[in-house]
Amino acid sequence: MSGDDAARNRWHAERWPPLSWAETALKLAAFGVAYTTLVSSVGRPAAPAVEWTWRLASQVAILGVLSIGLLLVVWDRWRRREVISMVFVLLNVPAHWGLFAAVLRTPTAQSGLLLFVWIMLAGDVVKSLSFYVSPLPVRDLSPAAGTALTGIYIAAYAAIGLIEHL
Repeated sequence: MSGDDAARNRWHAERWPPLSWAETALKLAAFGVAYTTLVSSVGRPAAPAVEWTWRLASQVAILGVLSIGLLLVVWDRWRRREVISMVFVLLNVPAHWGLFAAVLRTPTAQSGLLLFVWIMLAGDVVKSLSFYVSPLPVRDLSPAAGTALTGIYIAAYAAIGLIEHL
C-alpha cells in the first residue's frame, strides 16, 4: 500500500464550513425530537390497534424508505473515513428508525414525526445551499448531484408534512 493509499484509509476530521455546521445543528435538533418521541412512545401503553388511515400509512411508508436509504449513507461515510460525518450518520440512522418505530407503536407520535420532518427539511435546504457556497472537499459529488440526492430527502420530508393537511 502506498503512502497516499494509507493516508486515504485513515480516519480524519475535515474542517467544516459554517453552512455545514448550521445543517448539523438543525438536524441534531430533529434527532432530539425523534429520540424524545421514541422514549415518550415507549413510556405509554401501545395502542391496541393503530388506526391506519391512508395519511398515516403513506407517512410511515415514506419514512421507512428514507430510513432504508440512510443505511447506504453509513457505507459511504465508512468509505470516506471522515469522523464527524460518521458520528453524525450514526445518530441519524437510529433517529429515523426510532421515529419509525414510535409512529408504528402509537399514533400520538405523529406530532413528533411532523416536527422532525420540518426540521430535517430545513437542514437539507441548508445542505443544498452548502453544495454551491462552500462544498466540502470530502464530498465527491458535483453540486448538482449532491443537490439532486438531497432533493429526494427534501421532497420526501415535505410530502410527509404535507400529507397531514390533505
